Amino acid sequence: MPPKMNCPTCGSDMRGRSLLSHWSLRPYRVCPDCNAKYTADANTKKRQLPIIALVLIALGLTAAVHLKGFVWLAPAVVSYVVLWGYVGYAVSKVTYVRYHD
Repeated sequence: MPPKMNCPTCGSDMRGRSLLSHWSLRPYRVCPDCNAKYTADANTKKRQLPIIALVLIALGLTAAVHLKGFVWLAPAVVSYVVLWGYVGYAVSKVTYVRYHD
């Protein structure tokens, strides 16, 4: 089943729109078609936490390549493959729900 990436109120397609605004600290976005507030569901937010850990591991292994030598190159490459694989999985599971004030 494809993820529900439509406005939960009017059904407008939201796949090309960013959920996180760089200019706002609001925890929701506003649909440009119906002005309803929406956000990602709780499971989507939980799937973001492992991404932080994977990024830190990948950056640590990249620093190890620089500081300790190329023996750390293979683990660094594997960590980036795992990171981007998980990011792809997490993005494919995004679901938008109505934001309740």
